[in-house]
Amino acid sequence: MKYVLYMISITLITMFLMYLGIIKERRLPIELANKLYKKCAGKVIKYLEKHDSITIPEIRNLVQNETVSVIWSNKKLGITDANSFVRNLIDNLIKEEKIERVNGKTNSFRLKK
Repeated sequence: MKYVLYMISITLITMFLMYLGIIKERRLPIELANKLYKKCAGKVIKYLEKHDSITIPEIRNLVQNETVSVIWSNKKLGITDANSFVRNLIDNLIKEEKIERVNGKTNSFRLKK
């Protein structure tokens, strides 16, 4: 009887750990994308704290070779199409009211005060 309880408990623990792994694996792409966005947004904000403004080509060069990963997975996410990523990054930073366009320049941005 004692061994039957051990086997049932080991089976339940194994099922729980497998289920937890499946959930984490499903959420991995979203988590990696959010982490990449936050990392690149942080780099742009840090750059703007030291400089007055930044242009789209400067942002593209700043975030061009960025990759992110999580501790529990070997998978990594990097930027493949820098132009579209930078456009989305700028749009999100403007929506979050962290940056604003410089007056008179369409491709130049600065920190919002």
